[in-house]
Amino acid sequence: MNRHPLLTQSTLTALAALLSSSVSASGFQLNEFSAIGLGRAYSGESAIADSAASGSRNPASMTRFTRPAFSAGIVFIDPTIDIRGTSPSGKSLDASDIAPSALVPNLHYLHPLDPQWTVGGSITSNFGLSTEFSPQYPAGPYAGKTKLTTVNFNLSTAYRLNQQFSVGLGVNAVNADATLERYIGENGAALNMPVDTQISRLKGNDWGYGWNAGVLYELDDNNRYGLSYRSAITITFNGDYSSQLPSALNPARPVTGLPLATDGKVVPGTLDLNLPDMWEVSGYNRVSAQWAMHYSMAYNRWSHFEELRATGKDGNVQFLKYKGYRDAYNLALGGSYYHDESWTFRTGITFDQNPVPVKNRSISIPDQNRIWLSAGMSYAFNPSASLDVGITYMHGQSVTIKEGPYHFDSTGKAWLYGAGFNYQF
Repeated sequence: MNRHPLLTQSTLTALAALLSSSVSASGFQLNEFSAIGLGRAYSGESAIADSAASGSRNPASMTRFTRPAFSAGIVFIDPTIDIRGTSPSGKSLDASDIAPSALVPNLHYLHPLDPQWTVGGSITSNFGLSTEFSPQYPAGPYAGKTKLTTVNFNLSTAYRLNQQFSVGLGVNAVNADATLERYIGENGAALNMPVDTQISRLKGNDWGYGWNAGVLYELDDNNRYGLSYRSAITITFNGDYSSQLPSALNPARPVTGLPLATDGKVVPGTLDLNLPDMWEVSGYNRVSAQWAMHYSMAYNRWSHFEELRATGKDGNVQFLKYKGYRDAYNLALGGSYYHDESWTFRTGITFDQNPVPVKNRSISIPDQNRIWLSAGMSYAFNPSASLDVGITYMHGQSVTIKEGPYHFDSTGKAWLYGAGFNYQF
C-alpha cells in the first residue's frame, strides 16, 4: 500500500469499485437476485411476493406464503463495454469487451411457522465486478485487472400484525473476494522497464455484516405496497500487496509518481470500504383478472462513500482520497399478464442513475446512466411447481473519462438471461 495518488485514484478506487458492476445496476450493485424479477426489470419487488426470492428484498413479504417455498435460479450477464482513446504519445487506447461474461446464481427458502410467523434464508450476490485490460495496455496504471465476487448470506423472519400489516427483519453476512492488478504501461519507457511490469497487486478475502428490514401493507389481495431497507455494510480488506518495482525507487516516489515498490515481496495493508444503504418503496395493483402493474423507486445513499482511507499495521494513515459520491435513485415500472393458470407474461423498464461524479470516473469502472428493457414469463406445471425465464437488454449512456493525462470514451451495453425454478411444499 502507498501514499501516492496513483494508487489512491487507480488501485484503491478500483478496489472500492470492485463492488460495482459495469453492466448491472449503477454504482456498486448487482440486482440479479431472481429470474422472475429480471423479466419485469425488478419493478415492484418489495410488494409482489410471488416467489420465495421476494423475502431477500422485503422480509415482510414472506407472510403472504402459507406453505414452505423454495426458489433457485441463475442469471447470465453478457456485457459489451468498449473503451476508445489516444494517449498524448499517439498510442491507441482502444480496448474492446473489457468486462467478461458472468453467471450470478441465487437460492431462496422460506418456511411459515404459524399464521403469524415466517422464517427464511437466501444466498445471493448484491455486489460484483470484473474488468480486464491487456498487461500491454499503454495506460496500465489505470487499467489492468479488477475483479471481485461477493456472496450474501441472509437470514430473516416476518410477523403478520393483522390482515393489512406485516413486518420483517433480517441479518446479512457478505463474503468478498478481490483481486486487483496494475501495470506500468507506457510510463515504463522512462525507467527502462517493460510495459507489462506489474506495479501493484492487491488480493484479499474478507467479511462484512449488516441487516435489512421491511413493511408490507395489503389493502386487499389485489393491492399491496412495500417499504424495505438494507443497511450500510463495511468490509475491511486485510489484503496482501506487492509490486515488481525495485525498492530503490521508493525515495523518488513523490517525484516519479510510482506506487510503493516491494521488489516483488508481499506486505500487508488495510482498507475499509463503506457500502451504501438502500431504501425501496414498491407497489402492486392487479387492475383486472388478467392484468397487473407494479412499480418501484429505490434510493441508494452513496453519499456515505466520501473517501478512501488506507492504513498500515501501525494505524498510521498511508493515504487519503476524497471521492464525494452522490446519492442515486432507481425507477422501475412493469406489467404482468396472467394468461391462464399455467402461463404468466411480464415486462418492465428501469432507469438507473449513475452516482459517480464526472471527475471521479474510471475506465476500470466505466459507470453510466442505464436503461433496462425487460421481458419474461412463467409456466406453472401445477399449483406447486413453476419455471421462470427472463431477458433484459441494458443500454448505457456513452461517457467521457479523464484519468491522469488520458482521455477516454466509454460505451456499454449488456444482455442478461435468467432462468429459475420455484416449488411450494
